Amino acid sequence: MTDSHSPEDDHVNSDRSVAQLAWAIESSVGQFKLILARCNYARERDRLISRLREICQVEIHVLAVQQSNRTLYTAIQSELGEQIPACVMVVGLESVQNLSVMLTSANQVREEFRKNFAFPLVLWIDDEIYKQLIQLAPDLESWATTRNFAISTQ
Repeated sequence: MTDSHSPEDDHVNSDRSVAQLAWAIESSVGQFKLILARCNYARERDRLISRLREICQVEIHVLAVQQSNRTLYTAIQSELGEQIPACVMVVGLESVQNLSVMLTSANQVREEFRKNFAFPLVLWIDDEIYKQLIQLAPDLESWATTRNFAISTQ
């Protein structure tokens, strides 16, 4: 039995997923939508974000959360102030010192996200964070659309 999976398949699947994510962002401008972008590698994530910025018709605001941030909602709110961007992408969750507190808090204030963030919110997470999200923030996770990005072998 041979494995018919090729590096080109990864690239095509990645491009298709990026295009689907761009469409989800563009179709959700002006309203809250939670999107989980699952990618296990920071380098690949950064490449995908660059590609999204090239093909997406809306401006993407990338927010890198700090290790010391305790709540996701406050981190986003303090970064944005009064501005309402077309889309916000959050990176760096893997470096948050007390991620369990952040995820639990986000679950507790999930209605505030919906009420106050009239834009698509993309959280870049890895498999480990996804497991924690399901466990600690199941209500928030149930609102989300998930896009999986496999590592490109190139």
